[in-house]
Amino acid sequence: MSTKINISVKQLLDFTGDTITRNLISASRQRTINIEESDLRKVSAIVKNSVQQSLTNGYSNVEKAINEVVTEKSGKNRRKR
Repeated sequence: MSTKINISVKQLLDFTGDTITRNLISASRQRTINIEESDLRKVSAIVKNSVQQSLTNGYSNVEKAINEVVTEKSGKNRRKR
């Protein structure tokens, strides 16, 4: 179960980074923001690295919550028997 959750969380954060990058590109093309293409690539790389760093630094909280839910669920199943 936790492997599926690990994969899902990683995919969610990858999607988040990709969405931010696409939105930055779109805003640049629509002239909502004025940024050179070379700077846009740099900003996109910073965004993706930041999202990855967030995963690395913050995943312990997700793991803790998963373990708590699994423990609670196991406890409830034992009481029902």
